[in-house]
Amino acid sequence: MKLLPMFTAAVITVASFSALAASPISEMQAQSGNYQSLGMVSVSASSTVPGSMHDQLDQIASDKGATHYRVVGAGTPGDSSLTRANVELYK
Repeated sequence: MKLLPMFTAAVITVASFSALAASPISEMQAQSGNYQSLGMVSVSASSTVPGSMHDQLDQIASDKGATHYRVVGAGTPGDSSLTRANVELYK
């Protein structure tokens, strides 16, 4: 019986975080949809920490009021442990 309240709390927490996260769109969707560009941002994160790039992108998108994003380019320059991405934010 004690598991049900904890499970419910976990589901609500996950649902609230996913509701705030920006969702990716393709270039074709960006051109044909009714999206307003909020500009480009550059994101860099450790490539050894799973999800760190996505977490940072979600935070930046949330701060700027974006609901969608499109990755323009991404890569790991040189012998770096950082991954970098250029992303266009949309509302």
